[in-house]
Amino acid sequence: MRDIGEIIIVNDLENEIRNLRAKYNNTRVFPMNEDALKKGDFKIEHAREAIDESYISSNEIKIIILVGDKFNIYAQNALLKVLEEPPKNIKFILVTKYKSSILPTIISRMIIINKKVKTEIAKFEIDLNKINLGVISEFLANLSSQLKRDELRSKITSLLFATKEANLKLNRRELDCFSKAMFEVDSYEQPKYIFLKLLLMILEHKKRNFNKR
Repeated sequence: MRDIGEIIIVNDLENEIRNLRAKYNNTRVFPMNEDALKKGDFKIEHAREAIDESYISSNEIKIIILVGDKFNIYAQNALLKVLEEPPKNIKFILVTKYKSSILPTIISRMIIINKKVKTEIAKFEIDLNKINLGVISEFLANLSSQLKRDELRSKITSLLFATKEANLKLNRRELDCFSKAMFEVDSYEQPKYIFLKLLLMILEHKKRNFNKR
C-alpha cells in the first residue's frame, strides 16, 4: 500500500523543513537551491527534479519535501500522477503557507495538516491623522529593503487597518491599490516603492476630503 502524502500549512517554511528533517531519516527537499527555496516559488523545473528523485530506488522510506509560498500550476500538473501513485518507499510532503496555492485535484489526493497560527496584526508605525510628506519621507528612510514577503504583506495589512482606525473611507479605486500592492510583493517590487504609492494615495485622499469641507 502506498503512503498517502501530506500537505502541511504553516507560518514558517524554514522551521517546518527543520522539523521534518529531524523527524525523518531520509529526506530530500525541493527546490534544492537555497536561493530558490528562500524565494518561495515552486516551479516546473523543481517538480521535474523531485519526480526524478522519486524514481531513484530506496530500501527505506524516502520523504520528498516540496516547499513553496506559491506552487506554479504547471509544476503541480506535472506532479499529479506521481502524487497519486508514488513509487515504492516514497512519501511526498508539500509545505506551504497558503492552502489556496495548491490545486484542488492535489488537495483531494493528500492529507491536510494545518499548523498555521493566527497572528495579531501589528500597529502601523505612522499615525495617519498626522500624515504629511515629511512623515512619509522619514518612514521610507527607515524602511528596510530586506523585509521578507510575509513581513511586507503584514505591514501592508496593518496600513489598511490603520486607514479604518483613522476613519478614512477609501473608495474602490483606493482599496484596489492595496490589492495591487500585494501583487507587487509577489513580483519582488521594492518595499519603498510599494509604500510610497500607498502613502501618497492616503495623503491625497485626506487632502481631497479636507477641501470638500
